[in-house]
Amino acid sequence: MKFLCPRHRRMFANLSLKEQNDLWMFWMENAFTFCENRDTEKVIMVTGSAFDLACLARSRHPNTMHVELTLSAILLCRALRDNHDLAAADEVLLRALDSLQSVEPGQYSPSGGYNTDQCIEILLDRSRHPGFFAQYLNWPEFPFSDDTRAARRARPRRLLWPTGPAPMMVH
Repeated sequence: MKFLCPRHRRMFANLSLKEQNDLWMFWMENAFTFCENRDTEKVIMVTGSAFDLACLARSRHPNTMHVELTLSAILLCRALRDNHDLAAADEVLLRALDSLQSVEPGQYSPSGGYNTDQCIEILLDRSRHPGFFAQYLNWPEFPFSDDTRAARRARPRRLLWPTGPAPMMVH
């Protein structure tokens, strides 16, 4: 599953690594806004673009953007699962693992931080996702977490029919 069309893939492939990273961050910031608005379709759209961009950047610079790839893969998989598209979520997870395993084990980011092996561990361990997001993106709450879903289910539902006496009309 690809999120960027061939034309945009070619266009973004010609950007510098810094420009690719800036574009990735822009899309993830939009994803945060869409998460706050609970617009899963748009979360999938922008996070899918960020994920494709990270994969594209790694195809040319294999020792870069593994943290970004991991972050976007985590959010994209969660959004796809929340949208009941389990096959697409599995496909994204496999693409992410394939990209992360395409370099020598233990490659660290030039800017420091996690290495590719650690990114793989984090990608596969759902309990580490919220902390990883808090550390790298400074998101106050991890979207699509089990806690977030439970809180949404626990919220009182709006009643279609009022209960109790009808309100009085004042003229």
